Amino acid sequence: MQRSTPDVAPSRYRTTKRSADASTDTFNGIVSILGQEPHDAAVLEATAHFAPHGDEWRALLPVPLPEHVPCPWGESPVRALALDHLARRGDAEAHLESLRRSLARLHAKATCERADCPEGQLVDRVLRLARGAGCVVTGVPLEAAPMRPVATRWFSHLLVRSGRPTLVLPRGATLARRPRRVLVAWSDTPESARALHEALRWLPSGCALRIVTVAGAGHARAVYESTTGASALAGHLASHDIMATFDVLDGQGRPPEDVLLDETRTTSADLIVMGCYGHSRAAEYVFGGVTRALLHRSRVPLLLAH
Repeated sequence: MQRSTPDVAPSRYRTTKRSADASTDTFNGIVSILGQEPHDAAVLEATAHFAPHGDEWRALLPVPLPEHVPCPWGESPVRALALDHLARRGDAEAHLESLRRSLARLHAKATCERADCPEGQLVDRVLRLARGAGCVVTGVPLEAAPMRPVATRWFSHLLVRSGRPTLVLPRGATLARRPRRVLVAWSDTPESARALHEALRWLPSGCALRIVTVAGAGHARAVYESTTGASALAGHLASHDIMATFDVLDGQGRPPEDVLLDETRTTSADLIVMGCYGHSRAAEYVFGGVTRALLHRSRVPLLLAH
């Protein structure tokens, strides 16, 4: 097992405090994308703890409005459409009002708003909202949520097509404080490098980084490349006053996601940082094995970059 120095020091890479006006600038602020389900409250709490202290951020609820409505009762299409839109907006506002009360209890500097759009433009609308932010926070669509079919339509696109780092809350995951211990799932890939680069921008000073590569039988070359890359990375981080540990974890034939989840529990990590491996052309919720498993099974948030 290979280790680097275990101490962690403050970083000049860390995000400096921005003014309230600057935090809402393009590519600078945090945006929460909601799914109109109970898990949204956990998404807002996670955002409140993840956002740099004093920064303002926005929570947006996409509301798809159908352009055609069947009228079996003899109503005119225009009238039926108007009633459907009114009902959807009413449901969304009731949900947002509950979330605004949660935000008030958190003393968060945030706004909570609807983002109406034609139903056929839902994915493009969510991507535009995400691309205008510095970081996006969202939750994995819940299996039993009434709006799950809607959220599932944009969720995978958000992760693989937005071009922005995304803090994702799997089912049952919470973030009740600023991250202090962070597990970085490292491999010698552009996605891993991008995810760690983005994490350094958003994580607080003094946050402990633990970078790990999972070793598997028959992957000696990949492990060697990851180890070499991570060793160089540790030196680069040290030159910027960021000290981190690096380990190669022996999977002993187990799936990598099992090893990572065990390591998360052992180290009491608050957050997992990893590259998001998916299919950029996927029209539904489809990702590579490790990414998909952690989205379903992790009980800590994931900071992903594709």
